[in-house]
Amino acid sequence: MSKYGVAVVIIAFLLYHSLYFEKLQKIKEQQRRGTFSAAEYARDFWDNHLFTVLDKAVDVKELIALFNTNMAEAVRRYGRTPGVSRVYAYLLHGEGKILTAGEEGLEVSVRQPQMNPDIFIATGPYIPGNAVRDASGLIDVSEFSDTMKFNEISGEINKIVVKEVIGPFLDKNPQMGMTVRFFGATQVAQDATEKHPFGHLVSDTGEVREIQLVRVVPITLELK
Repeated sequence: MSKYGVAVVIIAFLLYHSLYFEKLQKIKEQQRRGTFSAAEYARDFWDNHLFTVLDKAVDVKELIALFNTNMAEAVRRYGRTPGVSRVYAYLLHGEGKILTAGEEGLEVSVRQPQMNPDIFIATGPYIPGNAVRDASGLIDVSEFSDTMKFNEISGEINKIVVKEVIGPFLDKNPQMGMTVRFFGATQVAQDATEKHPFGHLVSDTGEVREIQLVRVVPITLELK
């Protein structure tokens, strides 16, 4: 590379980081003045940052295997939490066969022989929790003056998921037997599989058949 090319790279690097620093300072100033907007923060997070870390998402089949056999290793390798907690968030990706499609979500089989579901992809009108915020590893709780603002960000992110991911996907009318491909986030407690592994039967009363499923909040959804 010529000295001019090196100079261009250095200038671009410095410009990027100066802009990022300026943005961070602006956010902190907004918080100090009490004008912080969780909606604006979530919008910037979604548009400019979240998709840059999706390459770190773990394959859902690998993650379920770790959950079921070595939860401590799953936490060590892939888990994220913004503080001291026994619940960890994970970025994951994969594809699977839709076994049921209900008002609140899809039961999906990602492992052969695809007879029982392994995951539940949330597609309802309301998404609770902090899965996407925490799994990304991009938002540091220490940057915020109080936890209320930190939690408001999750609510705004989840609204984006409902409007921009789930809504367009449901317009395609997903049905049982179709294959869905996704990136998403989940939150799993350290003791989640002590009694029942994921993808295994919890109870069957004849009327209700309950299987332990990994609940996924989608970041992208498409029918294959």
